[in-house]
Amino acid sequence: MKRPSGIILYQGPSLLDGAPIVVIATGLENSTNSKTGNMVQTHVLRADLFPVAAIQEGKDSSICGDCPHRGDGMGKHRTCYVTVYQAQTAVYKAFLRGIYPMYDPEIHDKYLVGRAIRFGTYGDPVAAPIEVWQSLKSLASITTGYTHQWRTAPREWATLVMASADTPDDVATASALGYRSFRVGDEKLAGEVLCPASKEAGKKLQCIDCGACGGADGRKASIYIPLHGGAAVMSNKPRLIARTMLASAGSGKSTLLKMLAAKYRVPEAHYFDC
Repeated sequence: MKRPSGIILYQGPSLLDGAPIVVIATGLENSTNSKTGNMVQTHVLRADLFPVAAIQEGKDSSICGDCPHRGDGMGKHRTCYVTVYQAQTAVYKAFLRGIYPMYDPEIHDKYLVGRAIRFGTYGDPVAAPIEVWQSLKSLASITTGYTHQWRTAPREWATLVMASADTPDDVATASALGYRSFRVGDEKLAGEVLCPASKEAGKKLQCIDCGACGGADGRKASIYIPLHGGAAVMSNKPRLIARTMLASAGSGKSTLLKMLAAKYRVPEAHYFDC
């Protein structure tokens, strides 16, 4: 039997809001992702909407939850580095054409055993049942994954994925809940190490050779990476930083807005809709 280009790991209701979603694994033969290396990629998508349409209609919350990188929740001010109009749109079109078979362990496990697998190349793994990912982890050589739902997800997720953190407070809170964290931010904190696949670290390791983002696996350090992505993402960097800092600013918001405006050389009003 010919090796499929992808397989459907799960199709059913989102565990975040009940909307129809599908989880598709691609790269069963190889992946050309320059950051991760040759890892199996998994895409968590709305089953009833093209990925770009889901974003523009605010329905990507079914697969991304409350991730702050969604921007305003309707497609503006996004800081998500995933270019969904490319890979995820191609995967969704293939799904509509019916070329991906449903996962059958007897047929497809041989394509997954010993492979490195990335949980949630796009979308949050917590949108799908944990058993989907536990099964993959039992087959894989290494896995990587991240969730912004770590505050509310069952604690057992901590052994599978990193807590996607956006502030120092997030890192501390996630640690108290048993998670290691992966933080996108402005400056590295004590107890964090710079992602070795990042540009700032000289891209000295690909994810497949590192494997540090596999959840609470006995390692102590959490991972940090500066905000990254295309021009559109980077243009929204001040808004992302403001949004995460203002969330915990309390009565000091006025002072914080002035500091942000000076640091990023933009008017304070730039942050009012962040």
